[in-house]
Amino acid sequence: MDIKQILYFKAVADGGSFAKASDRLHISQPAISAQIAQLEAELNAELLVRHARGVRLTAAGSILLEHGRDILARIEQARAAVAELDREVSGSVTVAMITTIANVVAPLLLERAKRLYPKLDVKIFEALSGEVTAWHAGSRFDLSILYLSDNHVADGAIPFLREQLYLLGPMDAKRELGRPIDFADLSAIPLHHTSRIHACRLLLDSIANERRVDLNIVAEIDSITLLYEFVAGRNAYSIFPCIGEPPLFQRAVDYRPIINPSLALQSYIVRGANRPTCKSINAVIELLSGLAEEFAAETTQMPRCRADA
Repeated sequence: MDIKQILYFKAVADGGSFAKASDRLHISQPAISAQIAQLEAELNAELLVRHARGVRLTAAGSILLEHGRDILARIEQARAAVAELDREVSGSVTVAMITTIANVVAPLLLERAKRLYPKLDVKIFEALSGEVTAWHAGSRFDLSILYLSDNHVADGAIPFLREQLYLLGPMDAKRELGRPIDFADLSAIPLHHTSRIHACRLLLDSIANERRVDLNIVAEIDSITLLYEFVAGRNAYSIFPCIGEPPLFQRAVDYRPIINPSLALQSYIVRGANRPTCKSINAVIELLSGLAEEFAAETTQMPRCRADA
């Protein structure tokens, strides 16, 4: 099996006929047919079935096409990585981020990338943690910032930010702002929170089961914006992760640290599967790592918890 055979086979499969593959590759149909026949002989499997309108893939052909596309993409990535050695940082890098992190990190990352690497195009995609995890599993983006537990750290994952969990609720004139609350006392509070596919909810449920605390989840809302609006505008309660120190107040919202135990989510920078080692992706990783160091050094300065950004 060689690259030419895979390329010819992919062209026929994508075009649905030998004629279309011939026009696209500027190679005669007999030459393409001969290469695919050699490929079928080597694999001892029929890959294509001819019919009046062209060809269709067999089960073996569908499997080979899936792997063939990945092989050809990897080859192009290798060529691009070698070609860019002597070029300045440029091109496009896609980054998936959890919403609460993106609200804080994305503006800083984009500003810094544009200033330091004018030819680099960083594209940000944000969602709740469950969606970002699914995106990463499907290798949709070059980089993902996602929560990983200490027992499930992916190979090559780079620690990013550790976010403390806070109970968000209305301010109470009888209680000082930011007063800690024991985890056990959450059972008496009606909570609006995300569904169980998201990291924060999974952590809360895990600790609740471990401590035998019955959390009172009165509504599940898979939207950070809506959850925050319920807290700020309807005197509801929710639990959010926060980068650094929380504000004393924000839109009439009180941030209360959860203690006994203190809860936190650890995020990591993770490459998408089969992404090459190249200047553009490495540059974005360096920028993100620099931001993480700055956030760690600023924990006693101005807070960066902006759920409503």
